[in-house]
Amino acid sequence: MRKYTAAAVASLAVFLASGIIHEWLNYSVQVYHHAEAPKDSIYNPDNIILGSNMAFFAWQFFVMSIEKSFGEISSAKVPQQLVPFLVIMTSLPLAFWFAEPYFQGRFFWDYEGVLPTVIKMD
Repeated sequence: MRKYTAAAVASLAVFLASGIIHEWLNYSVQVYHHAEAPKDSIYNPDNIILGSNMAFFAWQFFVMSIEKSFGEISSAKVPQQLVPFLVIMTSLPLAFWFAEPYFQGRFFWDYEGVLPTVIKMD
């Protein structure tokens, strides 16, 4: 993409492709676990809101674009130790857009026997 288009267009295409792949993954998990999901569980594939991963990746593109434009117009340098903090603080408040469909769709339940996971205890 970068060879034929501007950097912003190529970046947008990458974020959109990633969002589409993650939405497909969430939809696949929703279909796979739909029949076996207990209806009274808080983890229910019917509760997956498709589009939230795409919104998360759109937000990441927006943040990256702001970061790039801020860097181009600002003569002041941000201290290198502060950059990871700023990146986390712009992503963390909306991380549930990305993670929630995986929890609702029981995505990690298939791997509980072989991978250490954090589960809610009743």
